[in-house]
Amino acid sequence: MASSGIANYGVQNRQLTQTERWICFSALFFFGFTAAFNLFKAAPAIAFIGADLGFDEAGLGYIMSSYAIAALVLAYPGMLIMQKIGVKASVLISCVLMLLGSVIGSFAPNAALFLVGRAIEGCAYGLICVIGPNIMPRLFPLKNQGLVMGIWSLWIPVGTIIAFFLAPVIFEAAGWRPIWYVSLVMEVVSLVWMFASVKMPQVPENELVDGDVTRRKKPGKCFMFAAIMMSVAFLAWVYVYVDNINTLYPTFLQQAKGMSVFDSSMLPNWIAIITIPVGILFGVLSDKWNARKYFVAVPYLVVALLMFFCAFTPGNDLVGPWTFCILMGVCAAGIPMGTRAIIPVLVPDPKKTDLALATMAFATGLAQCMGSLASLSIAEMGWTANGQFVLAPLALIASLIVFICVKSDRKVLAWRKLEEAEQAAE
Repeated sequence: MASSGIANYGVQNRQLTQTERWICFSALFFFGFTAAFNLFKAAPAIAFIGADLGFDEAGLGYIMSSYAIAALVLAYPGMLIMQKIGVKASVLISCVLMLLGSVIGSFAPNAALFLVGRAIEGCAYGLICVIGPNIMPRLFPLKNQGLVMGIWSLWIPVGTIIAFFLAPVIFEAAGWRPIWYVSLVMEVVSLVWMFASVKMPQVPENELVDGDVTRRKKPGKCFMFAAIMMSVAFLAWVYVYVDNINTLYPTFLQQAKGMSVFDSSMLPNWIAIITIPVGILFGVLSDKWNARKYFVAVPYLVVALLMFFCAFTPGNDLVGPWTFCILMGVCAAGIPMGTRAIIPVLVPDPKKTDLALATMAFATGLAQCMGSLASLSIAEMGWTANGQFVLAPLALIASLIVFICVKSDRKVLAWRKLEEAEQAAE
């Protein structure tokens, strides 16, 4: 981190207290789920937004994709921005961009200006996808990374739940624009909260030896290939979960199971609801057991089995959908948490950690831009075949990538102890 200029804004010449760390984390988490809320706030009213602003049928897809494309484009630039101007300035700029995008969207008189607002909101989302997980190794010691990442990984599920519960209620009562007004309020709160509380220690926590500010670790060996392969695997997860389940699964429930629009939207919400407590539990256990690799690889394998046997089963019974949603919620707790938590273990050098997590953010954005591919695949193959012959193999490949390419974090941590012993001897 730079020692002067804007990059030093918010940097403390001391280590933060535990209370300060969690207050800072809370501000970032609030901003995170606000960004996720903004991503999905349009979904319940997308047809009505299109009719009001003059979108044609093909143009409706841009309401969601413009957000994801902007996030994709800013994955690697976001990393460089954070390194150049520092953490606090980066998150404040992100929040200002999101606020500006929502203001434009709230009052947009036509489709073109509305899409400009969505793209600006997406820029903020892209920045927080990079900045958020990059902050955690700076803010918390390595021994707490599982718990911290377990909670941080919930920002999308929490935002999704709020969007899919709150947006329809607001829309039914007052139309689609008040949904944007609510997001404006959330963004103002987020901006004030982050301005008041976001701060970073001058020396990142994961660079210290046993928390001693007088002793700093040398980065040691980086397993960069493994970290990149984790990001590649994560692309498969986002494609399965966001593009196929979050976006299209309600349509399957309506067409194949005869469910109402409301019920078909609420059932997949249980995936996100289950994810919240299980994600925290998995974070605690991953710190205790040093088994982050298996909290990722095994859920990928379970997802493959779910996609093949019960996600898109024909017939009117609801046993398959309920079984799928419950087990998918458990998997959705393990994969994002484990992926984000193990990368700082594999790549201890801060700049390389930034690069690895930026790659993960790029993979996330790329997968989110593949929604039209999911729709095309279903149209050509049908729901069941798409699940069995596209989604199941993707999840299986992701599981194999993690099993084969990523060393056990127990082995990596043992390597780190050996490196520290050699450094101490020197």
